[in-house]
Amino acid sequence: MAVGIVLLVFGVGAAGWGAMFLFNLRGAADKVTARRNAVRAVNGARSMDLTLTEPSRIGPWFFRLVGGIVLPGGLFLGFIGLALTLTG
Repeated sequence: MAVGIVLLVFGVGAAGWGAMFLFNLRGAADKVTARRNAVRAVNGARSMDLTLTEPSRIGPWFFRLVGGIVLPGGLFLGFIGLALTLTG
């Protein structure tokens, strides 16, 4: 029964995270992309590597894609956890 509850909690969390990125709620994918480019720029300035100061080719589409994969997986995991919790 404890395993079912843990799976249910992880599944709900993964589904929420996936939905946040898939549907770009509150600009989540855009913020991650901007933060990633800022970190690359700082690391490029520190290491004097000018190729790091260019924006990354991984854009918001990548994080939306990952969200689209994680959302159904999280729902599936949550339903397995719910079934285990109710049967145990």
